[in-house]
Amino acid sequence: MNDNTKSTITMCIAAILSVAMICGSVVMITDKTSTYAKDIATAAVASKTHTGTNGKGGGNSGSNGNNGSSADPYNPGGEVIDVASPLEPKSKSTAEAVSSTTDNSGDSTQKTAKTTTTAKKSSTTTKTTQKTTAKTTAAAKLTRLQIINNYNAAINKVRSSKAGYSKSRTTKLNSLDGGALVKNNTVKGVVSDFLGVGTKTYTNSKGKSEFMSAASLKLADVSDASYKLSGGNYTYTIKLNKGSSSASGSGKTNSSPVDRSGIFVGSGDKSAYDHKCAENLYTAINGADGASVGSVSENTSNVSITAVVNASSGKLVSLKISFNFAVKLSNIKYILTIKAASGTASTSVSYSSFKW
Repeated sequence: MNDNTKSTITMCIAAILSVAMICGSVVMITDKTSTYAKDIATAAVASKTHTGTNGKGGGNSGSNGNNGSSADPYNPGGEVIDVASPLEPKSKSTAEAVSSTTDNSGDSTQKTAKTTTTAKKSSTTTKTTQKTTAKTTAAAKLTRLQIINNYNAAINKVRSSKAGYSKSRTTKLNSLDGGALVKNNTVKGVVSDFLGVGTKTYTNSKGKSEFMSAASLKLADVSDASYKLSGGNYTYTIKLNKGSSSASGSGKTNSSPVDRSGIFVGSGDKSAYDHKCAENLYTAINGADGASVGSVSENTSNVSITAVVNASSGKLVSLKISFNFAVKLSNIKYILTIKAASGTASTSVSYSSFKW
């Protein structure tokens, strides 16, 4: 065997050993790589198991609060988030997680704020309504027209219900002028009788309506009106304007507000009338034996009404009406003839003891 042959054999053996060594290294690396992969997989499983037991949303069953899924939707990167202080994150990851949570629930937070604002507005509205109600209650005073209407209704309820009551009327003659004729006691007595001087009492039995007229006062009839509420009753105090009436052979007129107050009035001649206007006096004198009068004029003043009305039922409890009146006569004939005579008087009418 020559030297060239030996050299060729030596190179072949070296090549074979080199290939063998390379293959062995690959096998060792592959084995170690497999071992490392197994270790990484084992660690991943352990990490997942740890997260499922103690992680976010974890319960007794090992669930992470997302139907058993191992992925955490609030922390997909697997980073640890300190939820104890969401407004003060300890790391960049924590800050990003808090920011993400805020973004995801921002709509809810804004709605909550709006709801709170609405509640405050509702509270403010309630307080405003209460204040408005208080002002309305304080301002709910009866107007003059309401007082008049309430008064008319109370008087007319007595009539429509035919309530029983007691009535007293007192008329006082204040003055009488007419020369020598009116100084005669007989003539003076007749005149006083015409004017209704003295005190008269009447009883209206329940079921009848005899000594009270309908009330129909108007706003133009009233000069003043007030009221007070006490003990469940309204007390109305009403002042009426002056009135006048006239009667003669050419006709008659009457514009006396007191005749619309509810006191007993009417046409013709009746001693029960509480106010005798010019027409009443004219009819009475010309109807008396041996007496006549050419004309009569009459006026009323200082008319005052005090009525107590039950606030709940509107029923009249008591009523008092007072007024002054003056009368002028012309061409009076009775035994003697005088051209003119005049007189003044005052009347007070009271109603009480109502039986409904």
